[in-house]
Amino acid sequence: MISTPISILLVEDNLTTLDASAKLLRKDGYIVHLAEGYQTALSVAKRERLDFAICDINLWDGDGCDLLRELRDIQPLQAIAVTGYTLPEETEHYRDAGFAVVLHKPTPHSEIISAISLLHSTSPFSDLPFPTAPHQPGI
Repeated sequence: MISTPISILLVEDNLTTLDASAKLLRKDGYIVHLAEGYQTALSVAKRERLDFAICDINLWDGDGCDLLRELRDIQPLQAIAVTGYTLPEETEHYRDAGFAVVLHKPTPHSEIISAISLLHSTSPFSDLPFPTAPHQPGI
């Protein structure tokens, strides 16, 4: 069997956060595809194989919940929402939209890794290799 690293679409409109998160995820052994907004994320999903989406909800050019629906029309993937808006009714809305995990900003890197690990272990794609690099505390 050929091992394929886990591929993540990281969608974040704050470029500093996008860059820092990508560096940490890549250091942990993930393939990371960057999108600074809704339309870029759709373009990436049309050309790359993706296992996960880690997505901001309030993007400059659209809504993360709507984006997830469109991403899943392109290909199946697990999804984690990262947002500053986590009142109970908002979190319920994100879960109804298909996000398996909702994390509050600012999100420590260790929480993102824990969410990926949890979802990877319950995924139909769980035969993919899981990076074992030590995790660094981060954003």
